[in-house]
Amino acid sequence: MRRLFSPTSLLQSAIALALIVGCLYAANWQFGRGQFQANTNKIIAENSKLPALKETALAGLDPVANQWRKINLTGSFAPTYQELVRNRYSEGKFGFEVLTLFKSSSGKNFWVDRGWVAAGPNAMTPPVVAQPAKGQIEITARIRSENLSRQLHGSFFVTRTESPKPKSIAKLQGVDAAEFYLDLLPSLDGAIKPLTEVELPELSNGPHFAYALQWLAFAFLALVGRVLLFRETERLPLV
Repeated sequence: MRRLFSPTSLLQSAIALALIVGCLYAANWQFGRGQFQANTNKIIAENSKLPALKETALAGLDPVANQWRKINLTGSFAPTYQELVRNRYSEGKFGFEVLTLFKSSSGKNFWVDRGWVAAGPNAMTPPVVAQPAKGQIEITARIRSENLSRQLHGSFFVTRTESPKPKSIAKLQGVDAAEFYLDLLPSLDGAIKPLTEVELPELSNGPHFAYALQWLAFAFLALVGRVLLFRETERLPLV
């Protein structure tokens, strides 16, 4: 047993302990991500089947708990307030999501994702963006709670002015808008169509739970390896 407390053995035990703690931390982190994804999928599955909300129901709305739920709004688009969200791909092609401000009849502002457009042939060529429907209209959209602030990119082709990246979508282009954005859906009569329709995401928990089990296995292997190494050392004669 004296070898267990030798400097070499203590160093080996410390390394094994560090590996075990690190693996357990990684396993817990992956498990937490898996739980978060599972809860998000449950919210999306339930909300996608609920009837559309009206604007009067938005007071005090929790956008995370109501993400992907439909909502009906009456108002008009303000095409002078338009923004491109970069790093978006569709069928392997690079492009932008087009956010256009929608002013509801109650005076509230919402950024609406009208869909995806392909990028121009080079950085100096603006993407071709069709104008939104004009006049007073009623739209149906889905509530989205993701934070787009890191991907928002003011395009002078669209906004005519360069502006710094906003800290929140609610302050984009200096407009007081909702903290969440909306995905535009096509109207039943076909009068209103998004540039491209955003489909519901695949409701998969991903590999997080499997990764958590892998990290637990690594922690177990580190423990077993340390025990086997000690047993092998015990077989050696004392010098």
